[in-house]
Amino acid sequence: MSDGPQRSLPMGRRWKKVAECLDNGSVPIEEVCVRVDAALLSDFGSVPEILLASVRRILCDSDQGSLFAASNAEIENLRVLTDGSPLGGLIVDCALGAVLSGKNGDDALASALGDASQEWMDRHCRGMDEHYQRKTGAVRASEFKSRVGEILNNHSLPQVAQRLVVGGKAMVIKAPQKRTELDQGVSLP
Repeated sequence: MSDGPQRSLPMGRRWKKVAECLDNGSVPIEEVCVRVDAALLSDFGSVPEILLASVRRILCDSDQGSLFAASNAEIENLRVLTDGSPLGGLIVDCALGAVLSGKNGDDALASALGDASQEWMDRHCRGMDEHYQRKTGAVRASEFKSRVGEILNNHSLPQVAQRLVVGGKAMVIKAPQKRTELDQGVSLP
């Protein structure tokens, strides 16, 4: 008997825990969302700090005020600061997209980090879904896919993006408390 398909999932331990919670139908979606936030913030913590600071400087600290937006070339030049980080490259792409859509300043930064975190969550959810399709039976994989769909449709990431915009650093939040009391068990419908 195996410990579950999440053990062979080629992702970090926080994303494996998200997959384990998604696979367990008794874990409420709100708790899974907290774990997704923790996984995202942990991943953003691995992005080079100089990249986040440079994106912030280019988008927010313009000497020209809001009259002129950051240039595409300035943002594109930040790719060398990603150190090969896929999430870093995604942040640069989203910052470029925010500027091209006409946003500037803090609005552009919030949009870029929000879009990057949404895309990063989507990528991981698609990877988990595909992994469960291969490793489990059709019924279990279908249930997992429906729970992933709930997360993608119901979980917006404004708090995660706001924490990244305000602090500049990705602070990791605590995982949900374990339920040890009898009254804290699985909620009934």
